[in-house]
Amino acid sequence: MSLLVAEWFSVIGDEVELVWPSKRTIMKYLYILSRYGPFIDTPLNVIYYLQLHITPQTCLLNYRVSSSSTFIGIVVAENILVARTIALYGHSRRVFIALVTLSVLNCILGSVVMYFFLSSLAFGPQSPPLPGCNMVRGSSIVFVNFVILVVWELVIVSMTAYKALNHLRASRTPLIQTLYRDGACLGQGLKYLRVSLTDLPIPDPGAVTFCCLLVLSIGNIINFTIVPPEYLDLLDTLTRVLHSIVCCRVVLNIRKAARKEVITTARTSLPSLRFWSRKGQNGDMESRGATDSVPLSDLSSCIDRRAE
Repeated sequence: MSLLVAEWFSVIGDEVELVWPSKRTIMKYLYILSRYGPFIDTPLNVIYYLQLHITPQTCLLNYRVSSSSTFIGIVVAENILVARTIALYGHSRRVFIALVTLSVLNCILGSVVMYFFLSSLAFGPQSPPLPGCNMVRGSSIVFVNFVILVVWELVIVSMTAYKALNHLRASRTPLIQTLYRDGACLGQGLKYLRVSLTDLPIPDPGAVTFCCLLVLSIGNIINFTIVPPEYLDLLDTLTRVLHSIVCCRVVLNIRKAARKEVITTARTSLPSLRFWSRKGQNGDMESRGATDSVPLSDLSSCIDRRAE
């Protein structure tokens, strides 16, 4: 919960400037759901672990609501990465159909797994020395969802790396660099592909971030298969929060890079200015021109000074 709140305070300025005034698009709705969804299920998890004198029925309802919210939140966050990948491939129809189809299938399979998992849960009375809920039974079938998540993220990153090798060298604009950088494990993958990191302007944090998510997903797989029922959700809340943070950062970084590119493009210069002046007694006109271009910003400041 502390990580979630601290991250929100660190980006609220960019969010107000780049997201709130923007048009209503699918990406904006995905961002809002991914950003503010954890503020629903994370407090429920705090209650689950720390509430005193909580009944088994309340624990079951709490766990079902928070787990469903976590599942929906991770699906929403992954769809942000899907949209980013489709954009990298120039909105290719084949890529769009393939990724959307796989995403829908993953969502359906994950929903079925969640149904069987939530149906298997049972809670006992609270142990007097300890606060929180006491889960006494729960199926390990939910590990399938984290296997799907690991495979899906590897697919997204592999597609990003493949496109980067063919495209990034030819275009080094801030927007393109940001699209390839965020959420991609290129820092390590390109080493195995024998591509020099100096050729690709991708900082290490993207690789570190993805590796953290990958480790957490693998940890959840291990956790749901070998640990006792009371520790089933030891890592899933952290995984949920990090997915929200990473994918929302992707949206903000892309919008900041796009704005920077627009500002850079808008700094247009006039090709030349030519003036006519009278020459001699007979009033002949002489053309005198400037050989260098005059930036619009300099011209504007010059006009302002003349007007004072």
